[in-house]
Amino acid sequence: MAANWTEWASPTSTVDSYQSQLKQLLERMLWRAQVHRCFAVITDELHLAIYDRTYFEAVGRRPRPFYMLRVNASESLNGPSHRFRLLLDSIKASDCDLVVLTLLNGWQVKQLMKFLYESRALDMQSKFVLLHDVRLFSEDMLHVWSVCVNAVFLRRQQDNSYSISTIAFPGILNGVVVVKQLANWQVGKRIDAAIVFKDKTRNLQGAELSVAVAEHVPMVHWNRSTNSYQGVEVGIMDALAKALNFEPLYYATNASDAAEREQSLQPNETHLEAGLIGELVRHRARFGIGDLHMFRSYVPHVELSVPHSVECLTFLTPESSADKSWQTFILPFSGGMWAGVLLSLVVVGSIFYLISYFNALLTSGSQVSFFRCLRRRRGAKRDPLSWQRLSFRITLGRHRRSDAPRRDIFDDYSNCILLTYSMLLYVALPRVPRNWPLRVLTGWYWIYCILLVATYRASFTAILANPAASITIDTLKELNRARIPPTTGAVESKQFFLESSDDAAREVGARMEIVEHLDDLTNRIARGQCAYYDNEFYLRHLRMSDAARGVAAGALHIMKECVIHMPVVLALEKNSALKPHVNDIIQHLAEGGLISKWLRDAILRLPADERAPQEALMNLHKFWSSFVALGIGYLLSIAVLLVEHWHFRQIVMQHPIYDVHNPSLYYNFRRLYPDE
Repeated sequence: MAANWTEWASPTSTVDSYQSQLKQLLERMLWRAQVHRCFAVITDELHLAIYDRTYFEAVGRRPRPFYMLRVNASESLNGPSHRFRLLLDSIKASDCDLVVLTLLNGWQVKQLMKFLYESRALDMQSKFVLLHDVRLFSEDMLHVWSVCVNAVFLRRQQDNSYSISTIAFPGILNGVVVVKQLANWQVGKRIDAAIVFKDKTRNLQGAELSVAVAEHVPMVHWNRSTNSYQGVEVGIMDALAKALNFEPLYYATNASDAAEREQSLQPNETHLEAGLIGELVRHRARFGIGDLHMFRSYVPHVELSVPHSVECLTFLTPESSADKSWQTFILPFSGGMWAGVLLSLVVVGSIFYLISYFNALLTSGSQVSFFRCLRRRRGAKRDPLSWQRLSFRITLGRHRRSDAPRRDIFDDYSNCILLTYSMLLYVALPRVPRNWPLRVLTGWYWIYCILLVATYRASFTAILANPAASITIDTLKELNRARIPPTTGAVESKQFFLESSDDAAREVGARMEIVEHLDDLTNRIARGQCAYYDNEFYLRHLRMSDAARGVAAGALHIMKECVIHMPVVLALEKNSALKPHVNDIIQHLAEGGLISKWLRDAILRLPADERAPQEALMNLHKFWSSFVALGIGYLLSIAVLLVEHWHFRQIVMQHPIYDVHNPSLYYNFRRLYPDE
């Protein structure tokens, strides 16, 4: 309607006739609007007389609830009054089907529609009836009318007829406000509801809709072989395009531009306006895909679809191996067990010596050969000059071993320790002891050695057959104890941890850092410099791509505990008229199992974190401990050889009785005079 209605005044057209004709038109539109729940009327002083009892009865035989508000012509609707806001809240809470705006002042209508768009005070997909005014179709109202597609405009013609028009949808999605005429009504005519209130969002007539893309596995990723985007959300978008008849135009968001805008944000702007959400906020795209999670911070800026998937969000952490292959030789027994074995070696060797001593004491009464190291010799030692006498040497040379007292193998303490040690290693004794007590003890000690060695072999075989244990981080408490800095790529994820009711999660959030560049991320994680928070499938993608970055696959571990199972959604521009149909189609895709199939196809190339159990295959790496043991044996043997050589050179050869031409003199002398 023109700004000044008095221009239409003529002898045949008065205010009363204008109100009467408009009332009749509004009554017919109210009848054809098929109001099921309620309707609302917002009018001014001029049009207030239209809404009498007759008008409200035009809704049908069964009365419908309604809301009505009169607005002053001078009232500003940029920030409606508290009374006005309460009315709008009631209308939205009742989910009214129709809103009738008969305000003569086009500036007020423009202010009100902008307010409804920004604040979501009303559902913009409701049916709106407004008076036509050219001021409503300025460039700054483009985004309002692109979502308020059920708006119907009434314009009075010179012949007192009314032109009924609406927004040309989806033509407005191309960036131009075009009004499409639906019908021309005259007094007494009917209105075809199928034409006036037609659903224009069911068929977009092949319109091209821009879709902002942020690559994130498994929802969206670029396939170089086909030069196209693939993933779960790409499949959903293709299904939406086929069902709603539009052409999706995918384009990648520029990370560098987003970073620059992040640094240049105004005080009243948020970081969301710099990324994928920012593309929708600035109306560059109609859809946004890229593994968006259902965060509350997105709601004031965009519309979120119903969840199409649920992801496990967790951390990618470093993994350290407990592989101690060089210690495999000693791993079968614990430290206490090894201490017990060594103690038993000393104790059993001592018991062998004591039994041998007491047996000789009881049978022969001789005490000469036992405990010489503990017994002081009271007599004076032999004069070394007497050793040089020829008669003494002849006597030593004629000495035979059979002439000496018979000695058993356990009569010397050193022999007891060595023989006990040899039995423990399954080395046979040089002969069986002569004394029966020692024979009985030897038999039972052999049983002990069999049990000990069998236990050792069983444990050793199990260690060789099983893979080395890994040290991993699988809970938030373990992550906090490890003091590894947690990182994430989204500010919303950090805010989620800070607002959590769990103490461990809040501690993680307090230390969490935001990372933007993921080039060297896997190397940093492998070195234990950080742990990255994202969905499980994307972390698998990072694990698989770490080979190209020179990181061993075993160095990265996906934490088994899911921090949260987060719903994944699509983003639409604010108050999008396509949201109801998008939700219905996504629901049908999920119920038909297509989304699950697309997800399985997308993660088919991403191996799970769990490794298959290894077979009992022996390799050189596991066998490394045997070379360590062999090396220790070589070193000890060489050391003993050097000690014996030193002993022979410095002690045996330096003894006065030693004769290089007759070495048996020295050994016969030592047998006869062990204390000399």
